[in-house]
Amino acid sequence: METLTVLQDPILPVFAIMALGFVMGRAGFVSDTDARMINRVVMTIFLPLMVFGVIAHAPIRDFALVPVLIYAGAQAAIFSLGFLLARKLFGIGPRESVLIAFGAVFANNALYILPLSVLLYGTENVLPVTTIVTWDATVTFGAAMIAMQLMEAGRVSPGAILRSFARTPMLIAIVIGVIVSLAGFTLPGPVETFTQFNGAAAAPMALFALGVILSATSFRPDGAVVSFTLIKLFLFPAAVALGLYVLTDNDPAHDLFLLAAAGPAGAMSLSLALLHGVQTDKIAQVMVYTNVLTLGTLALLA
Repeated sequence: METLTVLQDPILPVFAIMALGFVMGRAGFVSDTDARMINRVVMTIFLPLMVFGVIAHAPIRDFALVPVLIYAGAQAAIFSLGFLLARKLFGIGPRESVLIAFGAVFANNALYILPLSVLLYGTENVLPVTTIVTWDATVTFGAAMIAMQLMEAGRVSPGAILRSFARTPMLIAIVIGVIVSLAGFTLPGPVETFTQFNGAAAAPMALFALGVILSATSFRPDGAVVSFTLIKLFLFPAAVALGLYVLTDNDPAHDLFLLAAAGPAGAMSLSLALLHGVQTDKIAQVMVYTNVLTLGTLALLA
């Protein structure tokens, strides 16, 4: 009964905005072009504000280092495996390989798991999820954005890195958020209100736009789609769970770290693909299948 209650509220209501975008896209009320424009606005304005707010308020000094290192190690190992599989076994191009492997280790925590966790446990009890959101936003997502831009530039140089940073609002928001958090600054009231009010738009807008994009996707799962769906559903959470079990004490907070790892493939992999003109069919299918198939597992873990 508890699992069904969690599934009914808050999981399905959060998932429903993406389903609404899918239906409206299929019905022709919102076009693919409209959705791509919404996604660009989210990526350049609303999501940076949301991520800045999360990081600025995150008690970074209180983060448990060992679980984060375990999570990061699992990400590095599974990403490397996924990239090699995509390139060598399935013959996928380098930029698409980066993003499909990235989606296998980057759960939809900022847009999906964090809101769910706050609704279920309250803001004061979700430090492990906030920790992973901060880690993913600052390191994992930042590295993916830099990698994509450097691959587009065709070379790696200090100038290219600086230019990549200067034209990416998300990276700027990450750095400023980390500075604010570590320095212990209190945001002025108007800045706090602006950040919270506008940042709250990021999740529903992004999920709605992605639903529209997915409505135009041809669902023909091939070996790559099936493999990366299974990697995200089972291999990555299992790697995190094994690391926590072997290397740390039995801490109740581990359940929330596992919840973060068990989330569906991150919407940001598809958003980055749209932003950089990378083929989206495989990435979109992995995202859809993991979003649907994790409904039950997330209800059980929550």
